[in-house]
Amino acid sequence: MVLTTIDIPDPLDPIPSTVLTPEGFAKFGGVISSKEQLTTMKNIPANYGTATKLSQVTPVINKFPDQAPSRVSATTNLNLFRSTYPYKLIERTGVYEGIYLSGVLERHRFSTQTFIPMGILASDIAYLVIVAETADDGLPDLATLKAFIARGNQAVTYGPGTWHAPMVSLKEVIDFAVLIHENGISDEDCQEVYTNPRIPILFRTQAEESKL
Repeated sequence: MVLTTIDIPDPLDPIPSTVLTPEGFAKFGGVISSKEQLTTMKNIPANYGTATKLSQVTPVINKFPDQAPSRVSATTNLNLFRSTYPYKLIERTGVYEGIYLSGVLERHRFSTQTFIPMGILASDIAYLVIVAETADDGLPDLATLKAFIARGNQAVTYGPGTWHAPMVSLKEVIDFAVLIHENGISDEDCQEVYTNPRIPILFRTQAEESKL
């Protein structure tokens, strides 16, 4: 559902993308990232010593029963999204590899949404994550807009009500398993906002690779 269009009188400066980490993303939700979490979280031996378990690595929240206006219960759904490289929304530049022109933000007010990439090498620079906080009027606070660049072995969880762009694949194709609670009521499951003009997001892959 399209909630509204935000007209931006003065175009925003390009937003640089930074490396995705659990700490840097905590305000917006959670990150599943074994590279960081194996050293920062409690490790529990599992499966007779052949595995290591990290508990509660990302939030999984269902607010539908208590907070959705309809009080219609939600089911826990595991969906599949196939994301492709958005050629029509990428502009090439000099210092950065490209500019992604972000024009849509969405939010799920009563559920977390976790994107888990599949079939991607751990070290691949795989996708962009674009988020914003909520302003007092319920719309995205564009002054808080941030962008992160994620590896192939990182999953991301958007917190309930976190405004975010649709997934931006930096590979030709990425399949994502997506965990979310949904009750089938359009306005309660998802709200969308267009921005006019589109917001430029700077990204690069080669220069960031050594940091990821």
